[in-house]
Amino acid sequence: MSRVHFAFALSALLVSTPLIAQSNASQPDDESILVEGQRTSVTRLVSETINDAGVEVLARFEDAICPGIVGLTGDQALKLVQMIRGNVLALGGKVADPGCTANATVIVVDQPVDFVKQFAKKQPGFFTMTPRELDQFTSAPRAVASWHVTETRDRDGQELDGSDKVSDRKKRMSGTNAQTSVAINARVVRQSAATRLYTNTREDMMFGFAVIDRQRLAGKSLRQLADLATLHLLLDIKQNAGTRNRASILSLFEDHPAGSAAPAELSQSDKAMVQGLYSASENNRTPAQQFSQIATAIRRSAGKDR
Repeated sequence: MSRVHFAFALSALLVSTPLIAQSNASQPDDESILVEGQRTSVTRLVSETINDAGVEVLARFEDAICPGIVGLTGDQALKLVQMIRGNVLALGGKVADPGCTANATVIVVDQPVDFVKQFAKKQPGFFTMTPRELDQFTSAPRAVASWHVTETRDRDGQELDGSDKVSDRKKRMSGTNAQTSVAINARVVRQSAATRLYTNTREDMMFGFAVIDRQRLAGKSLRQLADLATLHLLLDIKQNAGTRNRASILSLFEDHPAGSAAPAELSQSDKAMVQGLYSASENNRTPAQQFSQIATAIRRSAGKDR
């Protein structure tokens, strides 16, 4: 399904949905930083926040990002889009021109996990999870559910020849249920120049989704919502990451100790994680190199949360 058709498919799914008024890879040394008044390991912070950090190649948006909002209307939606666009630019990403078709969508609904289940049934092309992974992903209710549609491409961003993963998904997105006539498991890389720091391929985010529970928004600001959504859209966030670091905007909907409030905005370590992944001009890095970039960015940002 193209981006142009995505909005129509999503709108159709939401007709009956209540909306709010609109490894083993080597890693860096286990240094620690001060987070929320306590020392924590940089390695642990990254590992507990980003899926497969240091183990698998991390995906990021290579195309310009176009934020979209479903479930908010008028000034609220406009301001939220502007805030997310500002965040993306400030953190090292690229944004598309106004009027673009969304590829990074915030969806505000009741029961996020139930919505994801319905969405997966009606538009499976927007999920790269296996059935088992999808079952695990939707096994328990939570305030935020986020995921990405990704593609493996060569180091220059070209689609890999003979990729059944890509061709099958394109068929699903276009509404075709037909299976490929020949099983092709090999993906051919035309450009080869891998080193200890660089790989022949990279992982590109094509679409990002952050589904947020409208029933949990009371008392939350648009800045908090925009910052939370930004992190979920730009990184492959572990769905329980908010329980690990109370200083992170990811803990927005978690319980906080008496006398302390939820974070008002992105923490310095939140920003550093995004900048560490997006600052490199090219993303064909090894998992260990990506991890090192993110960890280094966090160390440099340490001490700014004061």
